[in-house]
Amino acid sequence: METRIRKSQRRRKLRYDIIIVLFVALAALQFWMLKSFYKEIKIEIPQNLFKSFINFPLSENIQGKETELIDFKNQNLAEDEITGSESEEGSALATTEEFSGTTESSAANESGIFELSEEQKKIVLRLMKLLEEDIEYQYQFYADTGYPNDKYWISTDVISVVLNDCGYDLMELVYDDMSKHIDAYPMDIKGSKNPDKKTDFRVVYFQQKFFQRNALELPTEFDASDPASILQWQPGDIVYFTVDAENPGKDIAGMISNHNNPEGIPLIIMITKDLGKITETNALTEMEVSGHYRFPYPELNQ
Repeated sequence: METRIRKSQRRRKLRYDIIIVLFVALAALQFWMLKSFYKEIKIEIPQNLFKSFINFPLSENIQGKETELIDFKNQNLAEDEITGSESEEGSALATTEEFSGTTESSAANESGIFELSEEQKKIVLRLMKLLEEDIEYQYQFYADTGYPNDKYWISTDVISVVLNDCGYDLMELVYDDMSKHIDAYPMDIKGSKNPDKKTDFRVVYFQQKFFQRNALELPTEFDASDPASILQWQPGDIVYFTVDAENPGKDIAGMISNHNNPEGIPLIIMITKDLGKITETNALTEMEVSGHYRFPYPELNQ
């Protein structure tokens, strides 16, 4: 009896030993197979992974001091006292002169003079100084500042730099508005769902959309025969022009100068690839206006 028990115990032990050996052999086989078939795979991220799927023209469509978003207020088209006056005819490209706080219309404009707000005066003073600066048309990406820190600008920089120098940090304002209202912006054009603080405020799509949402939107047609038109086209206003109707990304931007041409039509201060530098132009008579805005939103007269 005792002999049978010992034999039974030996058989169980032998089975356990066989199972253990099989497990060890199986593990060794799996290790050998993994080692034999292992192949190092390197995955490289495509260089164009984060580029837009749309081939934007390099000229305008480019892939911080904190400020609070401007508390925009109601529309002010109130007119100061208008008195008829006759001014001297100026050349189509009048030389830069110090802004005195009021602007005179040309002989063809019978609206006389009007008074700009203090904010408009500050913006126009900075704008007019651009004509004295050595600025050339060329796209550069400014990873540190966002804003141009040298003499190379594109058309939207005229607006962003002038406003920034007058206390309106467009880089922060556009980024803040895009972050809070991302659905209001055409993010599909850049192939990304997230705003980019250092670049988006310079892109014509996003810059114009910001002003559509946060500035006083004004008429896009200038009527030189209408005396009231001068009140809707004031120095410092922001204007966008259509270059290719089928590609809004080629639109260019500028700001209304403190000078008129001999026909009483305001000149536009802008920079384009064709102009090569900051120039006063007759763009209102030569190009189609796609947007016209006044920023900051004007105060109501008290």
